[in-house]
Amino acid sequence: MAIRLPAGLLRILLRLTVKPFLGFPFPVSFQRLWVRIMSNTNAPSRAASMERADISGMSTLRARPKGSEPKRTVLYLHGGGYCIGSWGTYRGLITHLAVVADATVYAPNYRLAPEHPHPAALDDGVAAYRWLLEQGVSSDRIALAGDSAGGGLALATAIAIRNAELPAPASIALFSPWVDLRGDTPSMTANARIDPMVKPSWSRSCASMYLNGRDPEDSACSPLFASHEGLPPILVQVGSDEIILDDSIRLADRCREAGVDVTLQKFDGYWHEFQIHAGILEAADQALTKTATFLTTHWEKGDSPLFERVNPLKKGTVPFLGEDAV
Repeated sequence: MAIRLPAGLLRILLRLTVKPFLGFPFPVSFQRLWVRIMSNTNAPSRAASMERADISGMSTLRARPKGSEPKRTVLYLHGGGYCIGSWGTYRGLITHLAVVADATVYAPNYRLAPEHPHPAALDDGVAAYRWLLEQGVSSDRIALAGDSAGGGLALATAIAIRNAELPAPASIALFSPWVDLRGDTPSMTANARIDPMVKPSWSRSCASMYLNGRDPEDSACSPLFASHEGLPPILVQVGSDEIILDDSIRLADRCREAGVDVTLQKFDGYWHEFQIHAGILEAADQALTKTATFLTTHWEKGDSPLFERVNPLKKGTVPFLGEDAV
């Protein structure tokens, strides 16, 4: 039986054990180690199997429900401000998502700043998607997902896929996406004290290392400012208490203006990427259930085999799963 923790207790623990250690005076190397240690409190789902894979030279976690060979696939890009984090840090979220969505989840360790600033992470995201296509996975059975910086990266990857005229994924699920690296939104100030996870100063430091001198309004780095026309359906989940709340709200608005099917789910009283506590926090489980419903809706649209889509990366054709309205 899963042990549940009250949201208030988790909030206190995060404020004491995570937030103070992100940013000055701690170097990035220590932050990476500390977050990896603290992530052990977010245990993997016992209903999931895990194995390591290699995607285009990237160490990758492949998670799926035990005893199952799902035909659905999620390419998951982890958070961490583009500077810290790995699939090891996010095993809990990744495995719980695999189980609730009945999907195979691939989570690659893309390259991190400051050693590898933009565009390394974006290049890796696109390379991972191309790898899935090369394995014969139908694009309409692939969803992109990510949290925080990984959410921004998932969106930027989807935009790069569209611009490269590759087959589009079925949908995109974003948890607390960081899509504006300028760091000057009202929520960055208004929620600085109540967000128990992230400090504005750390966010700005990570942005500086990732940008490496680039304009923070560069749409490949801050996909809020990109053209969103033609993107697949998008789910955005965000907590009311996080410093980048405005990123999600503005992203949803801009996507609607561009004609994109976007769903914004705001969780009152919760913090940045609270979904990482799946299995111990009831709200996190509820959020992932909503995510699974969204993903399944768009995977199942194409059950009719009336169409085929040519995969330019693999000889022959792969099933086209349909574009019916919701």
